Amino acid sequence: MPHNVFGELQIVISADIGEFGPTDGKPVAYHFSPVYHVQGIIPWLLLPLAFIALKENRTQQAAWIIAPIVLLTVVYSAVMRLLPMDSGGTVQLNVMFTIIVLGFSMVWLLAERIRNRNRLVTFLLATLIYFGFLGVNLLSAGFGESIIAVVFLAAVSISAIVFAFVIATLTSARPFKTIRFVITIGAALFTSLLIVFSAIMFIFYPPANVSGGTRITEVLTFSFFGSLIYYAGLLPFLVMLFSNPFWRKRFEAVLGIQTNIPIALQPPTKMP
Repeated sequence: MPHNVFGELQIVISADIGEFGPTDGKPVAYHFSPVYHVQGIIPWLLLPLAFIALKENRTQQAAWIIAPIVLLTVVYSAVMRLLPMDSGGTVQLNVMFTIIVLGFSMVWLLAERIRNRNRLVTFLLATLIYFGFLGVNLLSAGFGESIIAVVFLAAVSISAIVFAFVIATLTSARPFKTIRFVITIGAALFTSLLIVFSAIMFIFYPPANVSGGTRITEVLTFSFFGSLIYYAGLLPFLVMLFSNPFWRKRFEAVLGIQTNIPIALQPPTKMP
């Protein structure tokens, strides 16, 4: 809807049904607040706020986290242009993209506040930040049935992503191997989604309604493509975390592991 449209609106449903009746329905009055135009960008405003409000993020090195966000946004926009999506589906995917990508970014922007703690406590705080950002999106997008469905899927996805980092951390701590960490995250994503989707399928689609072969095929398909999409979304962030000394230091502090950065990649020390 154009941003200059708000106030009391008359909504009329129209459909061309030929000779079977009128093409226009009865007008319905609806008050459209100008606030509705900006609700969708409220979660995005938290990103610059994290740079302004937190002293540790007021550096050029911290701004590198914008690079994977921009890259994923460009790729997402290009894919959306190719998909034949209606407006409702587009809104749902936009909300999902915002929750997963910006929520993950917010965890790392707040990393200095949760670092160097007990590993369990750190992961719980990271999960709380991620779900807190999900809550902000829910308040901004509203509590419609379609949005609730997206939020539920996002909650499942957040749990899978956090679980993948937990497993990768526990299996790659000593000695740390970058390749092993990256591969473990992908495998853990698939495993966690497979477990969750299997539980959902069993609860909402009893065996009497769906054949065993169909059930297994659907669960494996959802889990594989879901983990593949999330894995592709995580890779730009992982590249930044491993290649940038500033962010690699945060990565080590949050996960409680030593990655053994080569001396050549260490940031220069100041002369006394």
